[in-house]
Amino acid sequence: MMRKKMKCLPLLALLMSACSTEKPDGTITVDFNAKGADIPTSMYGIFFEEINHSGDGGLYAELVQNRGFEDTSIPEGYRVEGNLLFPPEVHNHLTGQKPAGRHHYRWPTEEIPAWELKQVQGTGASMELTRQQPLHPATPTSLSVNLPGTDSRVTLSNSGFWGMNIVNGENYLLRFYARKDGQYAGKLTVSLVSPEGKILSEDQLTLKGDPGWNEYKMTIQPKDSSHQGKLMFTFEGAGHVWMDYVSLFPENTFMNRPNGLRNDVAKVLQDMKPAFIRWPGGCIVEGISLSNRIQWKQTIGDPMTRPGMYDTWGYRSTMGFGYHEFLQYCEDIHADGMFVCNAGIGCQGRVGDACSEKDLQHFIDEALDAIEYALGDETTEWGKKRVENGHSQPFPLKYVEIGNENWGGVYAKRYDKFYKAIKAKYPDLTLISTLGLGGQKEHEKVDMIDPHWYVAPDMFFMNDKLFDEQPRGDYKIYVGEYACNIGVGGGNLLGALGEAAFLTGMERNSDLVKMASYAPLLENVNDRVWPVNLIWLDSYRVMGRSSYHVQKMYADNRPSYNLNTTITQPRMPVKVNGKIGLGTWETQAEFKDLKITSSDGIITTVDLTKTDLEWTPKAGEWSSKDGMYIQTGTGSQRWTTWDKTKFNQCTIEFKARKISGNEGFFLYFGVENEDGYTLNIGGWGNRKTAFEKMNNGGLSQMTGEVAQHIEEGRWYDFQVVLADSMFTYYCDGQKMLEMPVIREQRYSIAGFDTTTNEIIVKVINAESVPFKTTIDLKNVQVESSGKIITLSSVSELDENDLDHPDKVIPVEKTYDKFKSSFSYTFEPWSFNIMRIKVKGGK
Repeated sequence: MMRKKMKCLPLLALLMSACSTEKPDGTITVDFNAKGADIPTSMYGIFFEEINHSGDGGLYAELVQNRGFEDTSIPEGYRVEGNLLFPPEVHNHLTGQKPAGRHHYRWPTEEIPAWELKQVQGTGASMELTRQQPLHPATPTSLSVNLPGTDSRVTLSNSGFWGMNIVNGENYLLRFYARKDGQYAGKLTVSLVSPEGKILSEDQLTLKGDPGWNEYKMTIQPKDSSHQGKLMFTFEGAGHVWMDYVSLFPENTFMNRPNGLRNDVAKVLQDMKPAFIRWPGGCIVEGISLSNRIQWKQTIGDPMTRPGMYDTWGYRSTMGFGYHEFLQYCEDIHADGMFVCNAGIGCQGRVGDACSEKDLQHFIDEALDAIEYALGDETTEWGKKRVENGHSQPFPLKYVEIGNENWGGVYAKRYDKFYKAIKAKYPDLTLISTLGLGGQKEHEKVDMIDPHWYVAPDMFFMNDKLFDEQPRGDYKIYVGEYACNIGVGGGNLLGALGEAAFLTGMERNSDLVKMASYAPLLENVNDRVWPVNLIWLDSYRVMGRSSYHVQKMYADNRPSYNLNTTITQPRMPVKVNGKIGLGTWETQAEFKDLKITSSDGIITTVDLTKTDLEWTPKAGEWSSKDGMYIQTGTGSQRWTTWDKTKFNQCTIEFKARKISGNEGFFLYFGVENEDGYTLNIGGWGNRKTAFEKMNNGGLSQMTGEVAQHIEEGRWYDFQVVLADSMFTYYCDGQKMLEMPVIREQRYSIAGFDTTTNEIIVKVINAESVPFKTTIDLKNVQVESSGKIITLSSVSELDENDLDHPDKVIPVEKTYDKFKSSFSYTFEPWSFNIMRIKVKGGK
């Protein structure tokens, strides 16, 4: 529900729009007769990955953390040193190198995370982890509680995921396994308590005398509430007790599903009206290495029998929100399912190992079995398993993505094999390649490609026309991951407006771009491992950031088809001024003959031998020899800056030769601190060259690119011309790439909704001043009364948080001055949607 908010700027803008006679800053023209591409119902979906405790401690309703006592179980082949986990030293399939300690991941500081034993009476009680007499192969570790004296009284408590939300009068379902020795009498008290120790509920039971494991289930109804509650077991007397798989769920889960989802979080996602859900990720699909990748067969059935996994993002996941629960949630909210399978390759940004060709069939079969589980009938092996798990009819699986963020020749060939095998059995499924723009050329056949963008806001502002320039073919685009995550802290309105601007390009090019999903989706605020996430939550609250409202506004206001829309506005050339630099990416190289010619004709020849006096290496191993500047280090983005002089409009010339490695060279310019621009020559797997924007050291591709491959051992002669409104790149005297650099911070698209007979106009004003416009609706008569929805705030740096969830939210108002041509002033820092009724229908 939209809420009203009062502030001075909207009132001022309304007065200006109603009575101002000033000359407009720009015009927005919508031609009702110029129909564009249909905007598919599949356009806006969501991407789920177990990151930031988005599943365990987030969407998944389980209240107990470390329920199987496996959170410090070291993955096979890994090792722990202090508080760091190191993966196995297997070969990266692209480089042939081992990680050699370069990659490591956080490891819990506590031996038994989330559990605490307190001696209330007596002395000498203790707890420890044990692997003797395991409950089940999936949960080999259990907790041993030793009570040495007959007067012993101890409490064993679990704090949940930074507190359990316990609500007075609600039912909670407890399930646990225990065994005891013959000495312990068996008395046990189960309580829910507040952080202060207040008893919220208390139940008594007696442990069975059988020597083996026994399962216990009970319903608990607290008589008081706490947002930071704990589950507590009280043991009395002497003896030994073992506990395993301790689970506590609210009975009231989403759709009352067993092993279900947290109601409030699931509903916030449902409110986005996602056309599809992508599961399970993300880098988690590949795993740090193949040995700890997602294996979907281990995520179905009784959650006690699911082994879970150490997550790529630095914690152990139960996989309670598994393949079946994902498909069930898709069905419950009327979304299509997208399953991401592993292509036999570990995360290429981490270890990057790959299975052998002879073992590849196992991964293909694993994908086919997953599809059969979702779509097969009871006569198939895995369709029967789905029926046994309580779902007789097929699930709405529609898409399969083969791998995640994989690239290179090995992946391209493997995709083709997966494609043929899956299409032979399931020709109606849409199969997605992880290769980005232009990647379809590397496949025999591809339905859809999946490029990703994590960038600063200005990169999305500058690339709203990116898809206008893409060639059309027999493939489509799914923008599977994108977000402003550089230079916006944990997120802010400026980032949200950047995403809104980028979405104008997707929606306008809906003949090519058929699907999009923001990432990451969820963040438990107590464990942020990714800088910017769409929805924040804790034990009892959930709220959407400004970016969430942008996503929801687009989904709620998706037209049936586009209308030709043009916008005029002041065009401001980008001013570039800063240092020059050189660099490589996973490449060793030599540079020489660097000179800069300023616009006034003054030539500066750079001395590449003064490495200590004039150059500042940021990363890499830089040295000088025979007038050359040489980089021999390994790893990504090895770069250095020349600190003597700053340049703006100029021509930069240099020569470079690749010694070895995977890619080509970098030229940096306009560098201030770690902001600026680069020309990435032979980047992205040595496939292409493009200009990039650098924000806080992070690089984001700008509009325009050219195919280019850099050879080893060959000297190249490069020239880059920097003008106020154009960057131009030459290689060996040939013009390769020309990129306009114009700052435009206002964006607009429009479409027609056939179901409501409305023109929908979307306008972004990403400036600090109002945008006065004339809006011309050509070849159509409209009703005067309609509505305008505006997302804005006083500052572009404003953002919601759990204590202030309504700081940046959409405001809806009725507007009665719509005409075929009318004036309107848009607020600073705003995303606006106008819904205008057409007279008499179309």
